[in-house]
Amino acid sequence: MSVTRRALIGAAVAGAGTVGFARRSGFTPSNTGSAGADTLTFALWGTEAETASFRSLARTYERRNRGIRVQIKVEPYQQMYTNMDALLAGGRAPDLFRCDYANLGMYSASDQLLDLSPWFGETEREAFLPALWEAVCHDGRPYAVPHHTDTTAVLYRKDMFERAGITEVPARLEDAWTWDEFGEICARLSKKLDHVYPFTYGWQQAGAFRWLTWLWEAGGHLLNRDLSAPALESAAGLRAMRFTQGFFRQGWVPPNSSVKTASYPDSLFNAGTTAMAFAGDFLLPQIVAGGLDPALYGVTYQPRDRIAATDLGGNAVVATRTTENPELAADFLKFLVSEEIMRRYCEETVVLPTRPALLQSRLDYAERPDLMPVFADQATTLTPAMTGEVAVPYFGRINAALQDELEAAFVSGQSAETTLHKIAEATRAAIAAQ
Repeated sequence: MSVTRRALIGAAVAGAGTVGFARRSGFTPSNTGSAGADTLTFALWGTEAETASFRSLARTYERRNRGIRVQIKVEPYQQMYTNMDALLAGGRAPDLFRCDYANLGMYSASDQLLDLSPWFGETEREAFLPALWEAVCHDGRPYAVPHHTDTTAVLYRKDMFERAGITEVPARLEDAWTWDEFGEICARLSKKLDHVYPFTYGWQQAGAFRWLTWLWEAGGHLLNRDLSAPALESAAGLRAMRFTQGFFRQGWVPPNSSVKTASYPDSLFNAGTTAMAFAGDFLLPQIVAGGLDPALYGVTYQPRDRIAATDLGGNAVVATRTTENPELAADFLKFLVSEEIMRRYCEETVVLPTRPALLQSRLDYAERPDLMPVFADQATTLTPAMTGEVAVPYFGRINAALQDELEAAFVSGQSAETTLHKIAEATRAAIAAQ
């Protein structure tokens, strides 16, 4: 069963949203479990392009390994994790499944996944971005492979910038706007353009965690160094919260683009409602499909404060601990993240590789390959410390609190201090419940 990008975005802001706090229904028994010594079962969700690519890669693996079969089981993203919980509990789990980084810690910490240490030594680990390798590890051991990532950059309307007299945008990561410079750009757009908002941001619904980018840029952290307690209530946290509250108070973003609304960046940007959109690279096919003239928009980097930062998007692939084919499952995972196969998948689906060697090369993306180098540069600002805060087993509960409290801060006038305190208290409760 294939799904559209819009369906995925509506469920979880596509790709990186966490749903560990929102379980639903399960697979049917006929779609589950290992299928024999020469067969791997692989459960996943995806867009039409993603599922087509996975199916094609499975056939490639079969041709290279005569007698082996890879059965792809496609399910809606909305059901994936409830389904997997039921299958794991019932001993009917597939050999492999796709998992976003924010939900991964929940499974690895509960002893549900195959420890991949015997197959991924130091040489293999060094082939990946350190931040992404950190995201697949628990207690220093890898329980998944970082299959791909995606990140956020700033799409901008060239025609609107010209009307506002803005003639230059940062062309290098080190020249990204500061927060103050970004504020000046927004003020100018507000003044010069009628019926157009300066920008929209992709933190809707399960994407609430994308607010952490601002926190990290301000030099703040969600958790302390050893991830044992909240660290949000700080001067940096207060700066980030007040700055982002200002987006709504100053009318820089549409009122219907807050955390609990369904107006996603691509739709507002395509409609000409906003001059900029903080959007993930995975949204480029949707924007292209919306018919916006490619000549009308470009991309630049996210603003920076004390440091540059970005969000942790993308997905990993795991093998379940109870697989009857651990050697074969590990071999297939190695195949999926090999340089050749990762390049092919990323090019076909317009997402970013997790191998630095590929990030530094020019890939032939199916849509807007001219824009992708900026996204690739932006991805390098993600650090192991940032990924570690998102990959904790209890992050789903934190993300739920972010949804509630950011909405209250942006829409209902809740103070920055109260908002930070409530998120910190929810984080403390999530840690204690482990």
